[in-house]
Amino acid sequence: MPEIINFQNVSYSYTGGKNALEGINLSVKEGEFLAVMGENGAGKTTFCKLINGIIPHLCGGQLSGTVTVDGLRTDKSSVPALALKAGIVLDDPDTQLFTSSVFHEAAFGPENLLLPPEEIKKRVNWALGVAGLCGFENRLPASLSGGEKQRLVIAASLAMKGKILVLDEPLCRLDPEGAAQVMSVLKDLKEKHGITVIMADHHSGMIKDIADRVCVLRNGHIAACDTAEKIFSCRSLLDENGIQPPFEGDIHGVFSENKEKYSRSEIKTNAIQITDFSYSYGPNSSVENISLTVSDNEFTAIIGRNGCGKTTLLKNIAGLLKPCKGDIFIRGKNTKNLTVWAVSKEAGFVMQNPGSQLFTGSVYDEVSFALKNANLPKTEIHRRVQDALCMTGLEDPSAFPHALSAADRTKTVIACILAMDCKIIIFDEIDVGLDYKESLKIMNLAKELHSKGYTIIFVTHNISLVCEYAHRLIKMEKNGILSDMRRF
Repeated sequence: MPEIINFQNVSYSYTGGKNALEGINLSVKEGEFLAVMGENGAGKTTFCKLINGIIPHLCGGQLSGTVTVDGLRTDKSSVPALALKAGIVLDDPDTQLFTSSVFHEAAFGPENLLLPPEEIKKRVNWALGVAGLCGFENRLPASLSGGEKQRLVIAASLAMKGKILVLDEPLCRLDPEGAAQVMSVLKDLKEKHGITVIMADHHSGMIKDIADRVCVLRNGHIAACDTAEKIFSCRSLLDENGIQPPFEGDIHGVFSENKEKYSRSEIKTNAIQITDFSYSYGPNSSVENISLTVSDNEFTAIIGRNGCGKTTLLKNIAGLLKPCKGDIFIRGKNTKNLTVWAVSKEAGFVMQNPGSQLFTGSVYDEVSFALKNANLPKTEIHRRVQDALCMTGLEDPSAFPHALSAADRTKTVIACILAMDCKIIIFDEIDVGLDYKESLKIMNLAKELHSKGYTIIFVTHNISLVCEYAHRLIKMEKNGILSDMRRF
């Protein structure tokens, strides 16, 4: 097959920063599926943005070398011209969806090309068909599941009839079913339609059976580029570059529904008790019939499809929302009768984006903020902060929180919770946005806290993390608990 993308001695640095990519030489054949992997900060997103001209045209910075895409040099061509060659799909589909229907979303690009209505309709029908969205034409994009939204963004790109599709971590927010749907579409694009696919992602298990080659980036350089089989069979290469080995296991080989194995002597006091819980944001958006008890010092994972109510449940436990029906008790106290402040003394909540919980100028100020509001003595505040920083391994209390790595931002929020002397810590998909190495840092910290008596609850789509760390696995759906299993 002929070459369709070529990087020739490409280096790029953002304004005022060091090289994000350096000395990249790589070519991609037409119809090839190239996966780009590596730790956060390795240069994956920069690589993707170079293909459709977002870099250098919209990001500034300093580019040397040449990137050629289907015969066009990206530095000499406009972003609109390159959009006809290469579409891009981002990690969060909501940032790319803005019209009133699925049809209009897919039609937006062709309409801007001033194509005849019949040609637009033909393209949209084809693109929606390829993406598995036939029959969705009149649906509101906001009403779609995460996987459906991502497939809609792909369809909108395909309607432009480009030969290349670039995806930057398109699976990171999706449940396994949604991720599998997207990967099925990408496989068909490659095999049935000859589309060239460039995909940056951390999901080894999804990539290994579809990608022709895997390019591993490390600190802006190509550390390795070979067939998927060779890359994923080299454990030392994966470990050195923070890439999760493909998970071959099964939760049923680790967890069992047979609760008779647990003697009454193992039953502990309740940390959280949920009875007949329901919550609704409005029509077609609710979770109901949840009854659940979490004992002290349990290490519990919660899984379920996007939109089944996992985050909603966690927010209700943390007191950020109040149940529409039923009750949630934290150590015997009903959250309906407690302020958020009162709940926060018992249960700490680490959100999907911990950066949204950080707002002061230093790690020390962040961890001490709630303690100062509680009017604790300065000596007590200092002791608690030092203990929390020690437990989380944060070494620089003067550091600006938003300048920290993603893992250390998460650790800062955990330190805030520990300083409040909470014994229940709730994590909502904290592995989103983290590479595998960073995810392990947080999960190992959670494991250490669990060994010291803390109750840990975490929501994730990463079954590998569930099997490695959780002692109990709860699978949710909108109308109740589907299964409740414990480790053998």
